[in-house]
Amino acid sequence: MNLRQMEAFRAVMLTGSVSEAAKRLFKTQPAVSMMIAGLESEIGFQLFERRKKRLFPTPEANYLYSEVEGIFSRIHDVSETIKDIQNKQHGFLRIGCMPGPSYSFMPDLIADFLDAHPKVQVSMQTRTSEGIKEWTASAQYDLALAEISGPAPSIDQELFDLECVCAVPAGHALANEAVLTPQLLDNQPMITLYADHVISHALNSVFEAAGCRLSVRLRTRFFIPALRFVERGLGVCLMDPITVASYSAYGRDDKIVFKPFAPAVPFRVGILYPAHTPKSRLTQAFAEQVRDRLRSLVPATHDVPGR
Repeated sequence: MNLRQMEAFRAVMLTGSVSEAAKRLFKTQPAVSMMIAGLESEIGFQLFERRKKRLFPTPEANYLYSEVEGIFSRIHDVSETIKDIQNKQHGFLRIGCMPGPSYSFMPDLIADFLDAHPKVQVSMQTRTSEGIKEWTASAQYDLALAEISGPAPSIDQELFDLECVCAVPAGHALANEAVLTPQLLDNQPMITLYADHVISHALNSVFEAAGCRLSVRLRTRFFIPALRFVERGLGVCLMDPITVASYSAYGRDDKIVFKPFAPAVPFRVGILYPAHTPKSRLTQAFAEQVRDRLRSLVPATHDVPGR
């Protein structure tokens, strides 16, 4: 029993007539009759009784029809699924994210994406940047966002060079400065990341080059708790613009003022993909959304990173 025979049988069952079935299938009446006869010959039992030029399905035909209808229902579901995939409306997306952007930046992007793709399912996991790289390399994420310090095996990277900015308590005297420098921050209480972090190294270097003292009052592993310390007036913190964008999205800028810092301290992030796994249409669509948002954070004086 092939698909054409099933299609002819189903059409006759639905219309009760070979001629009407032929019209529905855009075939000739003899062609449909031959397919039904061929099907009966192949399966070894009669499907229709012919009385006064009308067809009456046998009990066997009614039973077979329920099975055939289930097949066509499944074919219809598959067709709809194909349309959803074509329109990026169906699928499962696995996303990895370093801690800072997982607070608001990435959830907002995912929420916007799901608003436009209501049938899509997403898993977002937060890990350190090193953990993100390991999981992406083993294809456990379709896409990830992490801080980049160099090349990584088994990973494709789209790099974005951002610049850190200073978070200053709103009532602090430095909040009125247009740009903060090592000279203005000389011996001021500072909140930094752990000593081995690339931003901490860069901050030490610019202060040493300027002959200024970097006075660290607090160290944190991530920038999110540092924001609370700045709010409490415990110091100034040089932090990445993604964390700043997440904080500003909640409309809490009345407690913290963000100021440019010179000389520039770079913050390099990347959209990561497993190198040996083809990107789904869904992954590509979400990547474009992440890419656009990161581009908006690239300083105007910089060229937009290539893909």
